[in-house]
Amino acid sequence: MKKIVLTSLSAMLLLSACNSSADSSCIDDLRDAEAAVALGDMEAAKSVASHIIGSGNISRLPAKEIARLSLIYMQIADSTDRESSIAQATDLYRQAYQTDPDSASAFYSDVNPDMYPYVTMLKTLVGHLENPYNPESENFDDSVAARLPEANDSI
Repeated sequence: MKKIVLTSLSAMLLLSACNSSADSSCIDDLRDAEAAVALGDMEAAKSVASHIIGSGNISRLPAKEIARLSLIYMQIADSTDRESSIAQATDLYRQAYQTDPDSASAFYSDVNPDMYPYVTMLKTLVGHLENPYNPESENFDDSVAARLPEANDSI
């Protein structure tokens, strides 16, 4: 019985070590993508970012790292493949908030000032996608119309 328990424990430790090494590999890849963006090599940044998403490890990343990846895609969108990069960035923005809303909010509110336009665009895009404008839902106050003078009124 002890042997089964010990075997099970060692198997779990081995699996957790593999997961954490995959997570640290993704974080290293994030650093590489950020470095490529800083050097202006958007093709390399996109390749690394696509590898992170395609690896299947993104679901285990913390919200902060997912948010970092969304900003990488926003910067890629400035140079190449605008529509698909923005779409990927908005998906990652949503995923960061679904993973941990407090951590995502803290990350986005504490970004470097040169990232503000990207964060603002993400907030706007996701806000409009999740809460589209519906003119029929507008409740206009009739009191404004009641205060306007009629065309035949004397002033």
